[in-house]
Amino acid sequence: MPHQDYVKTARPAPRPKKKPNEKKPLPVLLIGVVTILLIAFGAFLWHISHRPGAEAAAEQAKAAVVTPEPLDELPPKPAKEPYTYIKELQTKEIQVEADQLATKAPANMFCGTFKAMDGAQQLKAKMAFAGVSSEIRESSGKYRVVSGPYVSKRQAQNDKNKLLKQKIANCWVL
Repeated sequence: MPHQDYVKTARPAPRPKKKPNEKKPLPVLLIGVVTILLIAFGAFLWHISHRPGAEAAAEQAKAAVVTPEPLDELPPKPAKEPYTYIKELQTKEIQVEADQLATKAPANMFCGTFKAMDGAQQLKAKMAFAGVSSEIRESSGKYRVVSGPYVSKRQAQNDKNKLLKQKIANCWVL
């Protein structure tokens, strides 16, 4: 196998340098056309303002724009109120069936189950500092932290959200 010498190999050619931006020539033709248009517009305006009868037409236009004097009279008061929903809302009665009231049974909130009484007491203390009263119930050797009974499920949900915001306990409402 032939010996290759990488040291003496040719280096790649350097990249060509960028040419500096050449200045573009001044658009003389464009400037000349714009100047001629401006002069023609000015001459047109001068011709309109100095033609015979221009002053009389301006005075007539000012006289035509006379503002009428405001009247101090108010429109007549309507004889009868066009809307009847105001009276309907004042005399509206809502009928509530007894079945709906019976479905709102008291609710309880369960917050934790512990093997040892110490853990249950710590959770009860944290809940008390948050403003939620609770009690510890023992069943089959486990200690449950229960809050309630609440009059409605909504009140129980409010206390649950209060405990979640303070990251005390993740309770469930039954």
